[in-house]
Amino acid sequence: MDKWAEWAKINVAMAFTAPVFWRIVRTPEAERDHHAIKKAVTALESTLVIANAQLPEQAFLFGSCLTLADLQLGHVLYRYYDIEISRTSLPNLRRYYG
Repeated sequence: MDKWAEWAKINVAMAFTAPVFWRIVRTPEAERDHHAIKKAVTALESTLVIANAQLPEQAFLFGSCLTLADLQLGHVLYRYYDIEISRTSLPNLRRYYG
């Protein structure tokens, strides 16, 4: 569980918060660098495919029970799915988030 919690904190949260979320939510529309945002989303999603591959046969990131790893990933997914961006199809991750 610790491995997945650290993975979500370092690889997902850090790839999302400043490079994507702040550039969209905290930057005025006229000042947004849409190319940088698109590049950051692509980089983030290259990491999210790892979670997508982990989730087809289990309910949570680490198995059948909710753990700290899910909370660490879930708070980022809430923002990821709540902002206006184009997203790649990650069906297992979307089901997990839902």
